[in-house]
Amino acid sequence: MAVPTTRSPTEGIPKPTYKFFIPSIHDDTALACRVYCVPDVFAKGRRVLGTHTAVTHPWIAKGAVVAHNYTGLGGSHDDIVVLTVVGELLRAGFMVGTFNLRGAGNSKGKSTWTSRAELQDYISFVGFFMYYLSGVYPPYSVIGPFDDFSGLTPVSSDLAPIRPPARLLLAGYSYGALLTKYLPHVPVILSQFSRALKTSSQAEIRRRAYRLAFITATDLPSPAYLASIEVFNPSAKQMLREKVKNHRNELKTPFVLVRAKDSWPNQYLGEDPSDEDYTARVEVPPPITHYLLVSMLLGPAASFVTGFRKLAGVDMKKLDEKFQYNPTGIIHGDWDKITSESRLSDWVADIEDRTEGKCHVRVVHGAGHSWKEKGAMKKLRSHLRRFLEGCLEQQSEEKSPNLATIPEQEEKSETMSST
Repeated sequence: MAVPTTRSPTEGIPKPTYKFFIPSIHDDTALACRVYCVPDVFAKGRRVLGTHTAVTHPWIAKGAVVAHNYTGLGGSHDDIVVLTVVGELLRAGFMVGTFNLRGAGNSKGKSTWTSRAELQDYISFVGFFMYYLSGVYPPYSVIGPFDDFSGLTPVSSDLAPIRPPARLLLAGYSYGALLTKYLPHVPVILSQFSRALKTSSQAEIRRRAYRLAFITATDLPSPAYLASIEVFNPSAKQMLREKVKNHRNELKTPFVLVRAKDSWPNQYLGEDPSDEDYTARVEVPPPITHYLLVSMLLGPAASFVTGFRKLAGVDMKKLDEKFQYNPTGIIHGDWDKITSESRLSDWVADIEDRTEGKCHVRVVHGAGHSWKEKGAMKKLRSHLRRFLEGCLEQQSEEKSPNLATIPEQEEKSETMSST
């Protein structure tokens, strides 16, 4: 008699293409990260390294970042709900990045009771991912030299992009959805990385993003690509392999930034740094942004994980504007005992009342917060597919905020204070 087999919850979910560490801009804590590449992306074109020419291909850069559930309750980027979202994003053609917040999995440090540091962890990875994506698929037809700080930079800032803007989906499950709610606008996040002190976490993140992009670029083409390098330089192939090997080893190793500990975060401590102390300015064009919130935390649960504190001096309605102007998917179970359906409805209604909203709410019958009920995960996949198919056909109306009008607290990624 045949023994019935049960399907593993993670069956069919691809393994990550790259595993690596980046520092958090909060305090340099090493965060364990992953990037999943679209299965057929490596067969869709290539670009020539070591020159000033980028070879275009039809694939439009689509990337997604997924934030996991609460670390204090065992959350990590290995959570089955997180991996399910990753699988559906890959199916829809996105490159996907995940990361462990401090204290989760292989990430260093400890989780906090205010979520201030965790928000900075999230911002760190979003900055990394956008510079990585722009390094793999440069938005300009002419690019400058590939180095530790500048990356693939436009020779002229007046150059027109050669492809449509990248699409970026910022997603979160449970606590990760709450952090997504607190994220600044994407242009504000990118502004923190466009130019930074060479000894800062931002500079190290950008350097690591371009190094992983360099590795990915050598993985993109077929093996014949590496052989073709020998036509121009017989020793180039071996040099390239050695460089890629060194980059791989560096990115996989937790690190300590080369600077005195007592100098953080500004080694000059009162002195005005000169232009030579900064990285070259590299601005990533703002992407078309989408949001996805699964099992959102609101009310007492949200207050508990933030230590009953709120962002100091920041208008939450202003942060919620990103859900008004960009396609946003909200998927929630009607058996969720942590955030009630009525509380979620009130929050969404408040957003939509202030303008013509783009929130698409799906309440799934028979699903709890962890989606462990019979048939719940299947329903989740179905709603994820519908949202992803729909949002990719829509044109975002995201307003790139004028940085001069954004509160200083938000531009500095918001600090937490007592209510």
